[in-house]
Amino acid sequence: MKYTALIAAFLILMMVACAPAQQAAPVQPAAPVVPAQPAQPGVQPAQPAQPAVPGPTPVETKPVPVVSKQMQALLSKADQKVKSYKYLELVIPTKEQPDTISVKGSKVKIRLYEYNDYIATEYFDTVYLDTATKSIVGRCESNQRCVNPQAGDNRKLEWNDLNYDQYRPKTPYEFLKQIPATATIVGPEVHDDRSTIKIEYEEGGKLIQMWVDENYGIPVGIRIVPSSGEELNYKFNDMSFNSLLDKDVTPPALAK
Repeated sequence: MKYTALIAAFLILMMVACAPAQQAAPVQPAAPVVPAQPAQPGVQPAQPAQPAVPGPTPVETKPVPVVSKQMQALLSKADQKVKSYKYLELVIPTKEQPDTISVKGSKVKIRLYEYNDYIATEYFDTVYLDTATKSIVGRCESNQRCVNPQAGDNRKLEWNDLNYDQYRPKTPYEFLKQIPATATIVGPEVHDDRSTIKIEYEEGGKLIQMWVDENYGIPVGIRIVPSSGEELNYKFNDMSFNSLLDKDVTPPALAK
């Protein structure tokens, strides 16, 4: 038994000694170290892309209308030549009986149309306005209607409580100053027996036609045609220029 155990131990040792050794895993060679390349002179390193910043929305600009030299010459005539003027005013169809209007500077005199029906004690026939101070006064100046045996002499009275806006007319000169740069000259035209230059333009959806006195540059007729509704026709008839004195547009002294 002793020898058998020794032989078994010897065989085991031999088997262990003769067994092939386990191969170790191969070692991977280290990656070669690449030296950093020096920056090239004058070459900027690449910058990361910046996000695009939206700019302001472009605004479409419209060309500014330019007034022609012919239009400038026409519109400047009134300032150069007119010191005062007088005319009969009609506005068709709203005012078909003419008032006689005299204008000198800021002073306006209106001789009201004499209607058949009137109240003698309340009657006045003339209105004086000052557009600078927005003042108004009414007077009675007609010898025929203002002096009444029953009502008395209205020439001695003065009406100071009149509504300024109610009587304030829009004068031809004020119409002239509202002509825009977009207006066009249609051409010469005889209007109510006067030599005029016809002008056209659109404003607020309305067609406006204006006949301007060729010599003095003041409108003698205006036609306003809306896109819908009734048109208006301003007629400034029997117009005369530069004949008025200050006393012609100033209230006279009251009768004694």
